[in-house]
Amino acid sequence: MNNRENKHIRCISCRFARPDKSASERGWTAYECGNVKSEFYKSLLNVTINGDMLSRISWSGCDLGERSDAR
Repeated sequence: MNNRENKHIRCISCRFARPDKSASERGWTAYECGNVKSEFYKSLLNVTINGDMLSRISWSGCDLGERSDAR
């Protein structure tokens, strides 16, 4: 096991976070988890527990996240 395994990655930094066009609305882009192994798979990542839309991903992430290579 290397140092990158089992590291907690926040959803905002995860390569599996992706836009969800079917849930998006005009002026707001919904983001969902695209990791089929995650308990959050297909969950919207920029909504509150009450369903309020947020401008950015706020979820804390899971142990299956992988850091995106933002360059």
